[in-house]
Amino acid sequence: MGAILILALISRAAGAAPSSLTYYINVAASGNATVVMVFASNGSGAFYTYVPRFEPWSVTVWRGAIAGKRVENSSAYFYYNATFEYLVDETGAFGMNISFRFPFASLYAGERGWFMTPLLGAPPGTTVTVVVTIEGLGSVLDVSLDNAMVRYSLEGNTLKVQRISLRPGGSRVTVDYRLARPVEETTMELDANGTLVRVRAAPYYKGLARAVAGVVGKAVPYLRDIFGYSPSSVDFELFLPTRMDLSALGYVMGEDINAGGEGPIHLNLALLRFKEGYLETTVVHELVHKALGALGVPANRELRWFHEGVAQYVSVKICEKIGIDVSDAEASLESAARVFGSGLAKPGFVQRWTPSGDEGSYYAASYYVVATLAEERGGLSYIKRVASEIRRRGGVSSNQDLVEALSAAAGEDLAPRFRDWGFEVSETRVAAVPRLAAALAAAALAAAVAFSLLVILLWRRRGERCPYCYGEVPRGAAYCPYCGYPLRARSDEGYSAS
Repeated sequence: MGAILILALISRAAGAAPSSLTYYINVAASGNATVVMVFASNGSGAFYTYVPRFEPWSVTVWRGAIAGKRVENSSAYFYYNATFEYLVDETGAFGMNISFRFPFASLYAGERGWFMTPLLGAPPGTTVTVVVTIEGLGSVLDVSLDNAMVRYSLEGNTLKVQRISLRPGGSRVTVDYRLARPVEETTMELDANGTLVRVRAAPYYKGLARAVAGVVGKAVPYLRDIFGYSPSSVDFELFLPTRMDLSALGYVMGEDINAGGEGPIHLNLALLRFKEGYLETTVVHELVHKALGALGVPANRELRWFHEGVAQYVSVKICEKIGIDVSDAEASLESAARVFGSGLAKPGFVQRWTPSGDEGSYYAASYYVVATLAEERGGLSYIKRVASEIRRRGGVSSNQDLVEALSAAAGEDLAPRFRDWGFEVSETRVAAVPRLAAALAAAALAAAVAFSLLVILLWRRRGERCPYCYGEVPRGAAYCPYCGYPLRARSDEGYSAS
């Protein structure tokens, strides 16, 4: 050991020794992979990299020795930062392997495949190479490093990217490709607390289908309460991300929204590799779009802000109620919206949603407006009153219509507030409701409901049941005397949002 220490001191005195790190990643037909990281150096020193947090990993030293090891949390949720102090052997060399499993390395939809490496990390000056062998690889469409195209070599189904520079916070290599043979997809049907969930996907994603159905089953009772939306079935289709663009986690086609909230929900398969909260909020987010479409809020440029703001706000609140950790999503939304709360910027620009603009700022401003109005007036209970008002009006078609509905639900004219935010709207005909008048109205409503209940109990008439609360209601009733749910079929058109 004395000779090794002398060699270590000589190596450090001479400066950083040449070192290399090669990632060997073998992807099976299922998309799951094994990873072997091979690190080698011609001098003693320190090496740091990323290792998986939720998968077991092992270290094999084949040259020299490890003098110390430190594993710490990193800014990347799925990874630890691992640092190794290493010493060369008598030949002046050090070498070790780090091995682990890597689930869902490749994702498949139809004839396309999409691969993304684990988080790559190494000290500056380390020569980094990535070698990926993909079973069933057909033709390569695109290879990117941190969203920039890179050169690569291809031999059979093995792809190599050499001498790449990694970012301090870690890097990723992605491969967009076609499969030699398209994966067979099937429609998986699952019961979600009375709602039929159909997921069109390859059999590899049964776990994802079960997770989606679980979210739908827990969320629908809240959606029914808030929006009166209780679908008998919901269809999901999966799509692949493009390069490193993971921003579009889900969507519903605008024409499906405008057809009454029909059509499938499209989910990004990359959600399989996100932490808890993202899949769940995405599923609820898209269900809210469909619920708004069924209410009669069109998916158009003028009202998209309301769609996105309500979908973001409600999805976080519902997921909190069903026990999902959404702290990251909520903190991100609040952070992005802070600029509008400070008065440094006005959110009214969202009334003309421009596709070529900064999507992030549009979403942040939309969330700020909806969350501000809701949190000042009871949270989800206010959204429920807004939905009821929109239903009563047979839908809305413009910002002016919407502000009038929002004002009616609030019991005050919100037009001045919206104009202060930069929206172009006129005063509404809604006057502030005096507290005494509101109290008298509430008492009158309670008396009316009590009377209706008494009539039902006295006459014991066998009528239809309310589809919302399942209470027995008199024949021909327009509204349920228990919960107020409208029992008459409406002829207004629905809509959906993305």
